Amino acid sequence: MNRKEVYQVTEKLEQYKERLNLLQEKGELSPESEDLLVEMMAEMTELHRSNKALRRVILKSGQGSAMSTRLRDALYE
Repeated sequence: MNRKEVYQVTEKLEQYKERLNLLQEKGELSPESEDLLVEMMAEMTELHRSNKALRRVILKSGQGSAMSTRLRDALYE
């Protein structure tokens, strides 16, 4: 997933939050539905945050190994 896709997911989460807030304000949700949706939104937000953090770690580890390979190649020359 590239930055544009990550941004799109972030944007989609914000849209979901806004829609949930509108439904809450209008009182169109049963208490059980509202609790479920709030819980699901919290879970989605946490998964998105975790996903972004894991991507950063993977990118950093990939850069580190590439530098290691270049250094190793240079040492063998």
